Amino acid sequence: MPRYVPWLLVALCFVVGVASRSISDAFAVFVPALEQAFGANRSSVTLVYSFALLVGGTGAPLAGWIVDRFGLRALTVFGMSAAALATASASQATAIWHLYLGLGVVMGLGTACLSGVLSASVVGRWFPARRLGVAMAVAWSSTGVGAIIMFPLAEYLIVAKGWRQAYSDFAWISAVFIPVLLVLPWKSIERGAPGLVPARASTNPGPTVGEAIREWPFWALTFSFALTSIGIFSLVPQAMVYLLERGLEGPYAARALAVSGFLAPLGLIGFSWLADRGGRRLAALLAYGCSIAGIGAFALVRGPNDEFWLWTFVLLFGGSQGSRGPMISTLATLRYRGVHFGRIYGLISIGMGVGCFFGAWLGGLLHDWTGGYGAIFILSAAALALAMASLGSEAGARERLSR
Repeated sequence: MPRYVPWLLVALCFVVGVASRSISDAFAVFVPALEQAFGANRSSVTLVYSFALLVGGTGAPLAGWIVDRFGLRALTVFGMSAAALATASASQATAIWHLYLGLGVVMGLGTACLSGVLSASVVGRWFPARRLGVAMAVAWSSTGVGAIIMFPLAEYLIVAKGWRQAYSDFAWISAVFIPVLLVLPWKSIERGAPGLVPARASTNPGPTVGEAIREWPFWALTFSFALTSIGIFSLVPQAMVYLLERGLEGPYAARALAVSGFLAPLGLIGFSWLADRGGRRLAALLAYGCSIAGIGAFALVRGPNDEFWLWTFVLLFGGSQGSRGPMISTLATLRYRGVHFGRIYGLISIGMGVGCFFGAWLGGLLHDWTGGYGAIFILSAAALALAMASLGSEAGARERLSR
C-alpha cells in the first residue's frame, strides 16, 4: 500500500467537510438577508442554525447505522445529496418554516453523515494509535479552514447575485461531489490498513452497542462532547455583541474574532500532535485549561484599551477551540474499533448536538435573565471544567491500557 493513500483519505474527508459543514456554517452570513426577505426577527432566523446543530448531533446514530449496515458509499452519497437538496430548497423558500426544514433538518442530517462519523469511520481504519490523533485533527479542521473560504464566498455571492442564487450556487458545489463519491473504491477503503479493523467474519468483531453503553468510558466520551459544546456555544454567539457593548469598534472586534477562528485549526492539530506523542491526558488538560483561562481573560475586557486581555483570549480560547473533538473521536476509535463502531460513535456524538443546541440557548437565556455576561462566563468555564474531568478520566485510562 503506498504511504500516501491514508493521507489521501484524510484529504477526502477534509474536502467533503468543506462542501457540507462549512456551507452550513456560512448561514451566519445569510442572516441579515433572510431577516429582510422574510420579515422575521433575529431569533426566528438563527433558530434555523440551532436546528442544524441539534439534528447534526442527534442524527449521528442514523449516520452510524448507515455506515455499519450499508457502507461508506451509501453514507457519503446520502450526506452530500442531503446537503445539495437543503441548499437548493433554501433558494426556493417562500416561508421561514421552509428554512427550518431544509437548512435545519435536511442540512443537519447531511452534516451528521459527513462530519465526525465519516472521518472517524474512514481515518480510524487507516492510522495506528501513534498517528491517529493528527490525522483525525486534519480531517476535523475542515470546519475552520472551510469557513475562511465559504464565508467570504457567501458574502460575495449575496452581494453580486442575491441570497437565493447564492444558495443555488452552493447546491451545485455540493452536487458535483455526488458522482465522484459514487465511483470511489469504497470496498478497498473499508478494508483499511492490515491489522487495524476486525473483519466481519472475525471471532472478535469488537464491542457491541449494548456492551459499550453499559460501561463508563462510553458515557465519559458522551459527556465530554456535551459539556464541551455547552461551554463553547454558550459563549461564542455572544462574543461579538459583548465586544461592541464594551466600546470596541466593529471591524476591529470582527478581526480579532476572525483571528480566533483562524487559530482553531492550528491548535486542533497541535494538541492532537501532543496527544499522539503519548500525552493524551496531558493534551486534554492543557486544551481545557487554555480555554478556561481564555474565558477569564475575556471577562477582563472592559473597554477599548484592554487589548492585552482581548488578544490573550484570542490566543488561548481560539487556539484551543475545536481541539477536543479529534481527541474524543480518537479515544472512541481506539476503544470501539469494530463492526459496530459507526453506531457506537453515532450515539456518543449525540452529546455534541445536544450540547451545541442547549449551549447557544442557555447563553442567550442567561443574558436575558441577568442583563449581563457574568453568568455566561461562569456557565462556560464550569461546563469546560466538568468536560475536562470527564475526558481526562478516559484519556488516563487509555494511557494505562497502552502501557
